[in-house]
Amino acid sequence: MSADAPFAEATSDTGELSRWRRFRLAIVTPQAIYGTLLVSAIIGTAHYDESDLDVLITAVGTVLAFWIAHVFAESIAHYGTPKSIGLPMTDSFKHSLRTAAGLLYAAIVPCLFLLLGALGIMDESAAYQVSLWLPVFLLGALGWFAFADRGVSGGFAYSVLSSPVFSASSSSF
Repeated sequence: MSADAPFAEATSDTGELSRWRRFRLAIVTPQAIYGTLLVSAIIGTAHYDESDLDVLITAVGTVLAFWIAHVFAESIAHYGTPKSIGLPMTDSFKHSLRTAAGLLYAAIVPCLFLLLGALGIMDESAAYQVSLWLPVFLLGALGWFAFADRGVSGGFAYSVLSSPVFSASSSSF
């Protein structure tokens, strides 16, 4: 079995990646995983009397700061590396924007629930709880996608049970 075998079903007759496969490659990234962990940590460490709006502002501000730092670091790190000699800084910057997008993607859904709570569309406590626990399932889904891409069965259960958020949160009970 070749190393590319798990990816074979995700290509068309012309050898192009399917839309689903391209989506998975864009979402299942190290940046999405540590972005999810970052958002989880920010939400999880919020003081009990903070409003959803306060938590939302802190989460969005922190994720944006990390995203900017990541784009900057990647741009500098990839500019003129041996693999990309002569790569213009603009191309290095564009590459960094694509790879760092996972940090932003990871924050969207939990922050959406915080926004719903802040706007009064959803009970603040319920919105906070959803935004706190949702990353556990997001990490599980990211793990499942990663394991499924490599042909590992039972990937979802393994990825959820081995996720750092699940381990940390289940030990608090």
